Amino acid sequence: MASLYHHSSFPLSPPHQLTAPESPRAPAPSYRISTLPSSSHHGSSCLPRPCASPSFACHCKAPPRDHDTELLRALQSSGNGTLHGESAPPQVLDSRSDGPGSDERGKRSRLCARDCAKRIMELPVEERVKVLDLLQRDDAALTVSDYNDILSALARAGDHASAVALFRAMPVAPDAHSFATAVQCLCRQGAPDEAKLALDEMVARGFRPSVATFSAVVGCLCKRGRVTKAMEVFDAMRALGCEPTIRTYNSLVGGLCYVGRLEEALDLLNKLKDSPKTPDIYTFTIVLDGFCKVGRAEEATAIFHDAIGMGLSPTIFTYNALLNGHCKEGNPLRAFALLMGMCGDEDGCPPDKISFGIVLTALLRAGETAAAWQTYKRMERAGFEADGRALDTLARGLCRRCATDVSALGDAREVFAKLVASGHEPVSYTYCLMAQALARGGEVDAAVALLEEMVRRGYALRKRAYTDVVRALCDRARARDALRVLVLVMIVRDFVPGRNAFDALLGELGRQGRWTDAMAVYAAAVKRGVVVSWKHLAREEEPVRLGVPQ
Repeated sequence: MASLYHHSSFPLSPPHQLTAPESPRAPAPSYRISTLPSSSHHGSSCLPRPCASPSFACHCKAPPRDHDTELLRALQSSGNGTLHGESAPPQVLDSRSDGPGSDERGKRSRLCARDCAKRIMELPVEERVKVLDLLQRDDAALTVSDYNDILSALARAGDHASAVALFRAMPVAPDAHSFATAVQCLCRQGAPDEAKLALDEMVARGFRPSVATFSAVVGCLCKRGRVTKAMEVFDAMRALGCEPTIRTYNSLVGGLCYVGRLEEALDLLNKLKDSPKTPDIYTFTIVLDGFCKVGRAEEATAIFHDAIGMGLSPTIFTYNALLNGHCKEGNPLRAFALLMGMCGDEDGCPPDKISFGIVLTALLRAGETAAAWQTYKRMERAGFEADGRALDTLARGLCRRCATDVSALGDAREVFAKLVASGHEPVSYTYCLMAQALARGGEVDAAVALLEEMVRRGYALRKRAYTDVVRALCDRARARDALRVLVLVMIVRDFVPGRNAFDALLGELGRQGRWTDAMAVYAAAVKRGVVVSWKHLAREEEPVRLGVPQ
């Protein structure tokens, strides 16, 4: 069978270096990673060949002609060597051919010394001195090993775009280390297609990629949902005798879950359990998380217990994925039980802020105020603080609970005070519920003060809130304060109180015998279109006893 690796139209180094004599290498493998176009390097698609291509060291010594422009282009690159909005070039890395005018194009495509030095200067002192010393050597003194040192330094400094650009500009033939560094940098840039083509070219030239290089390409493809392509690289990896590591399998499992192929991911996990490649806790976590995201928490729980049965210790990511699965499926109390188990297990994995946040939000959404309160107190003891939105929702839940359980008023006041102290402004509805809870709990003065605070801040008043406050004041024979609340509502906020508020005040004024005040309140209600009951204005007179004639 003829070699499946043809000469690629995506050369990774200058064409005149491709024909340079090289040391004997292993013949190209017969397994194909991908089919590349069969155009040769000397075809018409290549640019003209330069007469004398200056080396990278020579170019570094020359002052940069347009350093700012090149630097801006590097910063604006879209990850595949092009600017945002431009079409990608047809090759992985630029190739240069001899011909008139190509020398200037080659200079523009090379990396200036200052571009490299920017990142290299961030490296440790010893490595920085070593790399910068290479840039001072003569042109002919730089070898492929020297270029590899510079490539590695740029990659470690995080300047992957500059490393790729330097690889394109190398005037010497790259070796396996050069290719491996370029592939890793392309993967870090999020360019899976270019990384795969670079890997193909590497194998086509007789180099054997390492397991880490193959795994990087597989992981990059899987993160973009290119699972089919990742499988091709995975199969090619095994065909070349590179045994995948558990990290490679984890990338594949994650890719399958990412595209919704959960059954295949579970099958691969089960195969790994019966193979020498024992899955780790991350393998289980990836599959478990995939099932939780689609609302299959029961199967995720089985995977969770399976991992524990194999002697693996779940991480916080494992627990958070399962907690989220239970909440997403509508079972916040199961998530609450799991969270309490995490808190009680001193030798296990303690919950973090995300764990508490997942469960607290779900419990509040489901109206499970008692469990939410326990979660909040546990969270507080663990040293974490709930966000303002969660505190606001918890305060409202505790205020509603005060209607049936007055003992919850203290908890509601605590959360409300914490909410105000945190700098998060409670919404109008929370203020009103708090005022109602205070009025029902007998703290009428605090309720009145809260209503006045709402008026001062310009919040809208709910009828039920100030009606409950007026009733509480009337029950304590504080008609004057109740009247002040109504005036506050009618005059200051220009609201029309409801019938129940007027009835409560008229009833108390009638009990106190203040008929003149009662008639004034009645007139105010009628004037505003509120129909009140007449029974509060009817005077109670003693019945006349008729004498019985003797």
